[in-house]
Amino acid sequence: MPASLSASSANEKTAELYKTRRLLVYDYWVLGIVSTYAWGCPTSQYPLPQFRANVGKNHLDIGIGTGYYLRKGRLPATTRVTLVDIEKTALEFGLKRCGRSDARGIVADILKPLPVDDKFDSVSMYYLLHCIPATVEDKCGIFSHIRNNMTSDGVIHGATVVARGVRKDGRFAAHMRRKVVEAGIFQNADDNPYDFEHALRRNFHQVEVRVVGAVFLFRAAKPKSDNAE
Repeated sequence: MPASLSASSANEKTAELYKTRRLLVYDYWVLGIVSTYAWGCPTSQYPLPQFRANVGKNHLDIGIGTGYYLRKGRLPATTRVTLVDIEKTALEFGLKRCGRSDARGIVADILKPLPVDDKFDSVSMYYLLHCIPATVEDKCGIFSHIRNNMTSDGVIHGATVVARGVRKDGRFAAHMRRKVVEAGIFQNADDNPYDFEHALRRNFHQVEVRVVGAVFLFRAAKPKSDNAE
């Protein structure tokens, strides 16, 4: 939710979301209450275990939010960590909160190829895609260029709230969805599991997806080469 990686989102409203106090509230409210009771996908039962199971030796985290997953993810001390976000304030906060003095931060727009040549064996993007102000087609295009920064056996994993192709919102979920859309936080009116899964299968040899409540969780491994598409 606060981790939107599009240049058009770099405005005063977004910057407000990155103030320390609000980010700490985000962990409790969004990743705790809202994820469980609105989206029907408890963070501690689904996204976090998936994150922990898929961190490699050279990890890239995109759209870091509060740094929650890095802090709770039990990363091995030997894991190299790189964080990417378009918001400098969020990046600085995430670097500080992740507790890794050797972590590297890169300011970048994830809708474009990354400005580095590094090859990562694990990439994560949790609760990011639903915040990006772009079409679902453009969001799917992210997988096409991220794979170029992955090792041959690399794994990408994440979760996002979708608006179509999932259960009908209950009263609390409908209220929360309306609020975050009105606030410009959610940009996911056309996001759906089918398009995201299709994009993942187009770019990776191994794909695992599931829908929990209103959340699409994914894990994809072994990026395809251009000739393999």
